[in-house]
Amino acid sequence: MLKLALASLFFLLASAARADELRTISGKTVAGTVTRITDTEIVLKTDAGDVATPLSQVLVVDLKPVKGIDLVKYTDLRLIDDTLLHCRSVAIKGKDVEATLPSGLVLKLPTASVATLQNDAGNKELKKKWDELSAPRLKRDRIFILSEGQLNALEGLLGEADADGKTIAFKREGADAAVPVLLDKVHGLSYWRPDPPAETPICKVIDLDGNALHAVKLAYAGDTLTIQTPFGAKVPLKSALVSRLDFNFGRLTYLSDLDPAKVVEKSGIGLVVRYKKDQNLDGESILLDGKQYGKGLSMHAHTELEYNLGGKYKDLKGILGIDPRIAADSQALVTVWCDGEKRFSEVITGKEQKQLAVNIKDVQTLKIVVAARNFLDLHDHVTIAEARVSQ
Repeated sequence: MLKLALASLFFLLASAARADELRTISGKTVAGTVTRITDTEIVLKTDAGDVATPLSQVLVVDLKPVKGIDLVKYTDLRLIDDTLLHCRSVAIKGKDVEATLPSGLVLKLPTASVATLQNDAGNKELKKKWDELSAPRLKRDRIFILSEGQLNALEGLLGEADADGKTIAFKREGADAAVPVLLDKVHGLSYWRPDPPAETPICKVIDLDGNALHAVKLAYAGDTLTIQTPFGAKVPLKSALVSRLDFNFGRLTYLSDLDPAKVVEKSGIGLVVRYKKDQNLDGESILLDGKQYGKGLSMHAHTELEYNLGGKYKDLKGILGIDPRIAADSQALVTVWCDGEKRFSEVITGKEQKQLAVNIKDVQTLKIVVAARNFLDLHDHVTIAEARVSQ
């Protein structure tokens, strides 16, 4: 009993001691307590005093770990702005949707904001079937019916639900008129939504249950974070329920999360080695100078990776080094081209790491080339740990 009490006390003290943590695009970290969020900045109270960070520089604010949803059965509601809500229940009434979250919070949203609704989303077998059937992007609405363990999709046009939320109008392709369909007999709905939301979100608010609600505006007062959605709804969320504020809508993108527009891989001796994402060339974790990295690119000579950036980013950064487990005597020439202009060119050896920092403001096409310096290209390779572009 005493051990249990001491363990509980330790957990409470550890939870109380946990600080909010803000990370910026440049990699700076601020730890403290969030006290204010405005249209222009986030303020944390730290041991050294209040620290204000411009909103345009914030990448993410971590508040508490996500504990995950603990409901046996729940409904997933995905909106057209890619908001994903795990709901205790969902009711469609007329032109509105009422979504009750596990916390008890009820959100009222326009039905026009809904992309998909999936009942019993925690059922893995049904989820797999749902993913297969709902994956094709069709220019038609669909309803999904579960019968004797089989999930089937019917294509047509969804209309309004009745005021009581019991039926929804559905006109099948080729039918003369719409018919009312019982909502409690429907496993899921999928809407064809060609128009994006009116406003672009600035932040993804993730709560303790893992719900991810997009916001175009945030306001923090007392113990409540008020989220304004792209659809005009204002959602008051208790700050104790908020896990993370994620501002990374393309502000920072790892190159390993992008698919190159063009890849050139060749070898003077006919032995082509394919580039790797988030691994070394042997398929192991990325390791430079004894430090392990989760993200990065590993490239053998001769490799060219070309990315279409569309002028959206300002900086290219990373850590250049040689993984000694592959070949410690590598002498790879790494060159970075921006719209055909050479902006970086260095020979990378195993003697030391080098920081990659290139201005890519307004650059449309980024090309990274790894070429051989040795007589044969057998040993020449390089790893770019944390290779990333940021706005």
